[in-house]
Amino acid sequence: MDAFPLLSNADLAWMHRFIWPAISVFSGWILGALLERVVVGRLNALAARTSWEGDDIVIEALQGLFKWIGALAGFHLALYHSTDSPNFGGWLQKGTVIVAVLVATVFASRAAVGFVKLSTRTVEGVVPSMSIFHSITRVSVFALGILIALQSVGISIAPILTALGVGGLATALALQPTLANLFSGIQILASRTINPGDFVRLDSSEEGFVQDINWRTTTIRSPTNNLVLVPNSRVANAVVTNHHYPDREVGVGVAWSVPFGSDLSRVESVAEEVGLRVQQSVAGAVPTFVPVARFTQFTESGVAFSVGLRAAEYGDQFLLKHEFIKLLDAKFRAEGIELPYPHRVMLQKDSNPSVA
Repeated sequence: MDAFPLLSNADLAWMHRFIWPAISVFSGWILGALLERVVVGRLNALAARTSWEGDDIVIEALQGLFKWIGALAGFHLALYHSTDSPNFGGWLQKGTVIVAVLVATVFASRAAVGFVKLSTRTVEGVVPSMSIFHSITRVSVFALGILIALQSVGISIAPILTALGVGGLATALALQPTLANLFSGIQILASRTINPGDFVRLDSSEEGFVQDINWRTTTIRSPTNNLVLVPNSRVANAVVTNHHYPDREVGVGVAWSVPFGSDLSRVESVAEEVGLRVQQSVAGAVPTFVPVARFTQFTESGVAFSVGLRAAEYGDQFLLKHEFIKLLDAKFRAEGIELPYPHRVMLQKDSNPSVA
């Protein structure tokens, strides 16, 4: 007995072709969403027991894909009932393959970018932002996935690669500045002399912490908390002082002077004593460093000397100098060591000498 006696053969064929596949796809989507909650939850519980961050990357890459996988499975099952037309069924089959490859490509792209980030964290010990590598990885994986999808449905990729080669040459000629910045950014990161988080100063006076190196610019956060965007090609060709390479510690010199006639041995001892106190008490100082005072030259008003201190990072030197100058001034006053004041001795020649 017919289950739908009031429907014509055309209506039944239309339901057979469209309604049941739609129900199958929707049911697969719902089943995938439920399966994702269960599977991802169990995977997160297992990942919490391990110290390796790679499993977290894989789990994060799976987020949201179970629904598409379920819908794809439902659509694949519905292909056998959707149409009696070989041509239409063939196109649906190819569409299923393309969607399946794209879902796999999304997963591979997320995982690859995640592992690139993990590798940079492992190397640098911080969380640097190198979006140029992330972008290159993401574009490469998607390009490979699209080529695989086209090849899977019988579309030859050889003409596409040939066209891309010819078009790429024309594009390279038209986008020389952009490509120069792209390859300069890769060169900067490959040399490992400038990394995100480093404090750098360019010969054009820009200075600050490197925030990011992307496909076009290097982003520098200045000490005034402003962002300076410098083209990668300019950074690659500039004279750059990296205050975090090869060591983050930075030497700090503080110049001072005392009057002629001062006890220089006592001055040296007091200056080094104050410097040692500052090194061991001020935040940002290197507590194990032993300051050294060295006399440098005679000036018009006294004897100049310099005290060498050491800060943990470039930005810590300012507080270090500040505290040292305050304490040294107070200590000199307590010890009776005066500051030299500019003075000159003028000899006046008598224009009318007396005659004996």
